[in-house]
Amino acid sequence: MRYLMALLLMSTFTFAKPPGEVIFQNSCERCHAEGSKKPLSYLRQKYRSNPQGIMELAKVCPWGKNLSDMEIELVSRWIAEGK
Repeated sequence: MRYLMALLLMSTFTFAKPPGEVIFQNSCERCHAEGSKKPLSYLRQKYRSNPQGIMELAKVCPWGKNLSDMEIELVSRWIAEGK
């Protein structure tokens, strides 16, 4: 029984989306969807390993202004990691 519970817990965490991805989907994707002027793929390429650059960009973005510093940091790290 213990093994079954551990397996269920591990599978729950394995399939959960990172918070940065969820925030991006809810707040940023409307302007940065594939096919837009600056889609997620463009942001990932331009800001690879540069979450600070994304944070600065998000603070001037119309939708980014509505996000907390913590939300912006989570999204920025998620994009910069490219996962």
